[in-house]
Amino acid sequence: MRNFLIARLSSSLPCWRTTQFGFLQHNASLISYSFSSGAKFAQSNQPEQNRHGNFTFTVSYLMNNFGMSAELAGKLSRRFELKDLDKPNSVLSLLRSYEFSDAQISKIVKCFPQVLAANPEHNLLPKLRFVHSVGFSASEIPELFSSNPTLLFLSLEKRITPHYKAIKRVVGDDCKVKRCLKNSRWNVGSYRLKNMVPNMKVLRDEGVPQSSVITLLSRNANVVFIDQLKFVEYVKFVKETGIEHFKATFIDALIVVTKVGKSNWELKLDIFERLGWSRDVTLLAFSKCPHIMRYSEVKITNTMKFCLDEIGLQLEDIAGWPTIFSYSLKQRIIPRWSVAKILKMKGLIKDNMSIPSMMIMSEKKFRENFLIKFQESVPQLLELYSGELRPSSEVLL
Repeated sequence: MRNFLIARLSSSLPCWRTTQFGFLQHNASLISYSFSSGAKFAQSNQPEQNRHGNFTFTVSYLMNNFGMSAELAGKLSRRFELKDLDKPNSVLSLLRSYEFSDAQISKIVKCFPQVLAANPEHNLLPKLRFVHSVGFSASEIPELFSSNPTLLFLSLEKRITPHYKAIKRVVGDDCKVKRCLKNSRWNVGSYRLKNMVPNMKVLRDEGVPQSSVITLLSRNANVVFIDQLKFVEYVKFVKETGIEHFKATFIDALIVVTKVGKSNWELKLDIFERLGWSRDVTLLAFSKCPHIMRYSEVKITNTMKFCLDEIGLQLEDIAGWPTIFSYSLKQRIIPRWSVAKILKMKGLIKDNMSIPSMMIMSEKKFRENFLIKFQESVPQLLELYSGELRPSSEVLL
């Protein structure tokens, strides 16, 4: 059975893997796949046993082949059932032939374990061949499916192909279509293909440039498939925040409000208000960096308090540079502030140096302007920045 299926599949494989899959055909009984963790795609017809008794065949397969714990394997096994090795091993062979890595296969199985019970020839291969035909390379195909395991579950004829054609009609360029497909989340519940045309018309009627529409599809294509009435409401809401339709942040804001929702929006406004911003100031900050409304209360609170209490910024300073909330407090803001504080104490930079601008500059520019430039004056600066050295009086000498 297995050798027959491999023979059938090998004739349809992309040219870059046909030779290797031919090897699998003649050595099927000897195949084993090794994960970097050391777990092997073992082939055992009997479930593993422990002091609690026998595991089911499905649980045993997941544990042996993917190094899963009994608890995780048991949880996933409730969603599908394996009866023998032929189908799951053929699925793994097919994914391997398309250069899926161990980690990518494991990720897919954990998100969508039913893939192991799928018919590789009829359910999986056509989708792999389709994305290859529309321009995805050997390395891009595993990346696409491991990032969106749901793709392996969706219908090629009813969902994937229409989705592709609808986006292509809007953006035209194949490279842009690929980018849109990569960033689609393929959410079954919110997806309605029929909504795309009227929603696109809403944006055009509002004067949103074509370049912004393409940006929306590239960043989160699912937004244009949501219910039309809701879409109109979201667009109206973004306009009411004061963001002009022609600005790049309009699309970012639209994506954010569709994800945040009304109740969470009010909660975030309350958080910023408790920290000292009025609602008008929060909306102004939102217009500059819409993503601030997606951050957790802990992240918002900790960043705001550190900027106020440690750095000494004013509320209006932070509102003017809201992008600072997008950075990690531990990995970026605190290390850069440690450098700035030392340089200020030693008189190497001015006291009125803009700390927010220092925080948002690129890593390369920060290293050139502050670490490399003052390396001779403060030899320990790089160690301090990397966290290998804690601030002390010795650094100031």
